[in-house]
Amino acid sequence: MAGITGFFCLPALLYRHSFFLLSAMAASGLRLKYPVSFRTTLKISRYLFRVLAMMLWTLGALLTVFYNNNLLRERESQVRHDFTASYQQAQWYVRHSMDVMREIKFIADNHLNASGNSGNLWGGDLHPRTLLQPQIEPLYAASDCNSTRHTLYNSLGSFSYFLDYWRDNFASTTRLNRVLFVGEEDQCLASFDLAPMPADRSRMMKVLRERISIYRNGSKEERKNNLSWVAPAVQPGVGNYYMITPVYLTNNVTALLGIEQSVRIEDLMTPGSLPMTAMLVDQNNRLILSSERGSESFSAEDLPGDAVWFGYISGYSQLIMKKKLPSSSLSVVYAVSTSAMIDRLKMLMVNSVLLNLISAILLFIFARLFERRMFLPAEENAYRLEEQEQFNRKIVASAPVGICILRTSDGTNILSNELAHNYLTLLTQEDRLRLTEMICGQQVNFVDVLTGSNTNLQISFVHSRYRNENVAICVLVDVSARVKMEQSLHEIAQEAEQASQSKSMFLATVSHELRTPLYGIIGNLDLLKTKALPAGADSLVTAMNNSSSLLLKIISDILDFSKIESEQLKIEPREFSPREVIAHITANYLAMAVKKRLTLWCFIDSDVPVLLEGDPMRLQQVISNLLNNAIKFTHTGGIILQAYVKGDYLAFRVRDSGVGIPAKEITRLFDPFFQVGSGVQRHFQGTGLGLAICEKLMNMMDGDIEVESEPGMGSQFIIRIPLYNSRVVTLEPRDGLQGKQCWLQLRNASLATFLSRLLHEHGMQVENYEGQAAADDIIISDHEFQPLQSVRAVIRFDGCHNDAPRELAPGRWICSTTTPNELPLLLGRIYRVEVAVPEGTQTVLTKAGENVGNDDILILVVDDHPINRMLLSDQLGSLGYRVKTAQDGVDALNVIGRNEIDIVLTDVNMPNMDGYRLTQRLRELGKTFPVIGVTANALAEEKQRCIEAGMDNCLSKPVTMETLQQALSFYAGRVRKSREALSNRLR
Repeated sequence: MAGITGFFCLPALLYRHSFFLLSAMAASGLRLKYPVSFRTTLKISRYLFRVLAMMLWTLGALLTVFYNNNLLRERESQVRHDFTASYQQAQWYVRHSMDVMREIKFIADNHLNASGNSGNLWGGDLHPRTLLQPQIEPLYAASDCNSTRHTLYNSLGSFSYFLDYWRDNFASTTRLNRVLFVGEEDQCLASFDLAPMPADRSRMMKVLRERISIYRNGSKEERKNNLSWVAPAVQPGVGNYYMITPVYLTNNVTALLGIEQSVRIEDLMTPGSLPMTAMLVDQNNRLILSSERGSESFSAEDLPGDAVWFGYISGYSQLIMKKKLPSSSLSVVYAVSTSAMIDRLKMLMVNSVLLNLISAILLFIFARLFERRMFLPAEENAYRLEEQEQFNRKIVASAPVGICILRTSDGTNILSNELAHNYLTLLTQEDRLRLTEMICGQQVNFVDVLTGSNTNLQISFVHSRYRNENVAICVLVDVSARVKMEQSLHEIAQEAEQASQSKSMFLATVSHELRTPLYGIIGNLDLLKTKALPAGADSLVTAMNNSSSLLLKIISDILDFSKIESEQLKIEPREFSPREVIAHITANYLAMAVKKRLTLWCFIDSDVPVLLEGDPMRLQQVISNLLNNAIKFTHTGGIILQAYVKGDYLAFRVRDSGVGIPAKEITRLFDPFFQVGSGVQRHFQGTGLGLAICEKLMNMMDGDIEVESEPGMGSQFIIRIPLYNSRVVTLEPRDGLQGKQCWLQLRNASLATFLSRLLHEHGMQVENYEGQAAADDIIISDHEFQPLQSVRAVIRFDGCHNDAPRELAPGRWICSTTTPNELPLLLGRIYRVEVAVPEGTQTVLTKAGENVGNDDILILVVDDHPINRMLLSDQLGSLGYRVKTAQDGVDALNVIGRNEIDIVLTDVNMPNMDGYRLTQRLRELGKTFPVIGVTANALAEEKQRCIEAGMDNCLSKPVTMETLQQALSFYAGRVRKSREALSNRLR
């Protein structure tokens, strides 16, 4: 685990030390050497990385070897445990045989001591009922046992009883085959057979003679011990175990007592976890018994000579344990083959070796990938670092600003370029102390310093670490030129402010000085047209009125453009009806179109909102300008004004069939004072400000304007304003026109499309007329048309008709081309049914009634200019109002004190007391009647100032009779309502 942790931490350590090395070299001023050292470090790190990978693999291999060796040792320990258990079984078998020998010897000793035969083994009487008779035979050829045979039967009678009992009860469990007695003197053998005699008795007698001879020829000490050996039987792994011990009588050996037991090699071993081989060898490692069938897996010569041994033999092919049996010269050997031990560990060993190989492959692949992804790119980055270091040094050296590193503790210059060094020498000691305090306190990030040589320096800094110190990286810039430029700009701004104020004053002056005489001219011309004039004077008055109106428009355009440029013109948003604005515009320009024999069409889609928030006056100004240009530059054909909703905008399209505009001049169309071409357009009057004002007004209303035109085909202007707080009213479904049939006989495709969509929305069936109309159907046409059969009505749209729909003859109606959206109302009138139309539609159809009498309203006119005072009085008199006059505010207060004044019309600029102070004084006196200001100032702030002073409205000169009528009719109505309310309260 430690090796793996070190392996993953090595790249971080290398980069960290490389960074410190790079910093140290850069600090010592080395330019080109440290990248080379860094690359060498990376190369050495790459080799170290390979060594580390090899070490990790070696560690894994060692762990694998240790693991396998530990498994083998555990297996050896288990095998040794099995060997020990088998050896304990063999010990038990030998001890059991010795116990049997001791019991028999004990019986024999008691028998001899109780017989009283003075050491004669064969003395005593033979029991008549002996069941087990001994077999007596000479041990050697010189032995004569015939003389003692009868005596033997009688002397061993009582011992026979014991052996007979032993045979019946214990012989089978102890595997005791026979008991042997060998006389010390006569060398006769008495054999009590407890089991059948072996097939080769002569061999047994031979071995017995050899062993007894060895025993008798041994030393006295050796003869005191038991003599034991094993004779192999014919059957493999089976043998006879013999044990002989001396029998003493009065401390003298009187006979040798022996036993023969059957022994199997399996009796000397216990089952273990592995297949085990057991062998019984003598003291010379000669094989006596073996559990192997056939040839042994190893030779007895390979056995060690040690009495006790545990280890490998035969080239580590066998693991054996050899131990000597107790009280015997025999040794037992247990063996397990090494292959048997390893077989059960083979899969674990193979898996560990495979795991080691796989880990070696993975380490190799990982090392290669790490080198390719980390070390090789790092070497490339080191090379690029060299270039970058050189590049950065050149940048710093060639920078147009001073760059330095200052110690934050005392402000000492640690590193700087030449320019910064020159700048720092210009600083006084006080400047240095102040700079150091700012850097330490981190109050600001930049400071302006004026040096002793009147050089303005701007010092900006950021905090960082360099050479294990807190430093500030400072940038010093000579801003003397900028300071001078700022001073110049400040002076220019002051001059511009003064120029703007002068311009505003000029506008106010021009507006006042020009509008005042124009008001006198236009107002008197309006009055003159109401009088009875001599023959031929009408045309002169009309020409004078047109010239005055043109002059007023030119002046208004110039003033509007100037106000826009000087930001004096403001947009005044309020809620208005787009339909009423369009109706007012078409009503004003229909007569102009009819005069030029042009047809003016107006289409208003049903989804146009009823109310909208915006500036209706400026919108009307833009649309009127576009419509005026369309009529002016169109000689034949017509003009279409269409209002429709597109997305989140309300769009107005003005399309004409006029002369068109060349494509190259469209881009300059909205430039101030620009007029198209040098051809026909030059013959038309104008200043070239109309479209420029339109574009700026649309931008101020968050809208836009676009144009499409083709010379000879006409032009199309589209303006769009956003639908701010728009309100669309969904019409309630009514069945008045549902299912009615309407036939279209139209030449104008645009009118046909509009009427078809409009009538379908009211549930009518609309088709093109081809002579198949019924009696209750309606036929709509845009030209003189005589149907083939009788129908309910024929409606004709005529461009020369500028009034409400009118029935020329029974079933024959004529309508204006500017009001096709009112057609459902006319159809409802014809069918005598109720029709739902949007608000604002029906109002334009209502014909204005006759003017009501205004002699109940007394109006006070306040103006210091006698001509204007007289003109206003005459205009009001012609409108039926009673008039009182005053020359200034003080005079007006006196008149109001003597008369019951209903409305006040006052000029705002007057001597002694102007209109503002007059209004404030009246409000202080509790006068609530309407006060209307009349001013020649065209600035937007003027009206706002009037409202703030307490006036109800403000009119700009020149004031026409139409404007007066519209304004005064509203306030006159309010006065009358106040009178009625007061009268009701008095009742």
